Amino acid sequence: MAATIPFTDGLMLRYLQPGNVEALLSPGADPERKRLRSLLVSVYDPALLDIRSVESVKVDHKEFQTAVHATLAVHGSWDKSIPSTEQARATVEIPATPPVHWIDMSLDTMVSVKTAPVGGALASVDADPWVAADGAGARPGEFERPYRLQYADPPPFEPTAPARNLALRVSALFFDRLDLADALRRLSEAKRAVDAASPQSEVHDGGTRLASSAWLAVFPALTPDDPSQTTEQLVGDLLATQGFVAAFEAAP
Repeated sequence: MAATIPFTDGLMLRYLQPGNVEALLSPGADPERKRLRSLLVSVYDPALLDIRSVESVKVDHKEFQTAVHATLAVHGSWDKSIPSTEQARATVEIPATPPVHWIDMSLDTMVSVKTAPVGGALASVDADPWVAADGAGARPGEFERPYRLQYADPPPFEPTAPARNLALRVSALFFDRLDLADALRRLSEAKRAVDAASPQSEVHDGGTRLASSAWLAVFPALTPDDPSQTTEQLVGDLLATQGFVAAFEAAP
């Protein structure tokens, strides 16, 4: 009788092949690369970086079962009389054993995208007449002069412009069954641990990153007659409300 391989183990073996990892990030049935776009906007603020198209993705580094230790400290105080008429107080910080969060697959990728300009340049500055200051804390006899800033419309998107490369870390968790409450808890806890353990978010020309990593939850593929009576679209919509991306894979 053939042994049944656990879902997580099977996915790790499957993703040893680079082509399978690329298919996870950019499935053939997703020609507009919506999955990659969703991963990008969870890290790069779309209000500051208008991504119009995703051209390609390249995986630079891959790692399985990465341990992330959550930051945890215990605070306490110690009192001692010296002598009874005096008192000294010292505060100590004792590191406690932090919980470990395991990331099933960590990817460092470079995504090639085409973007549109966001915001226009300052076009003019108009000054209004001086008026008596009436704001909170204003002193008698003080005056203020309001200014109105006018910005030009941003230049139009140029589809033929060269693509730009964005570094994107993807942290993937594998779930052997559909338990949405458990999945959201694990994802949220792991995300907090990674954000706390990672250096301050790097700054790029589109602004500060929203997070250290994009998060991908991989579930077993659902069938139309699945007992859960849900759909992959509904699961994806739910996770998207929390900034996560869902994927579904056939059992190994």
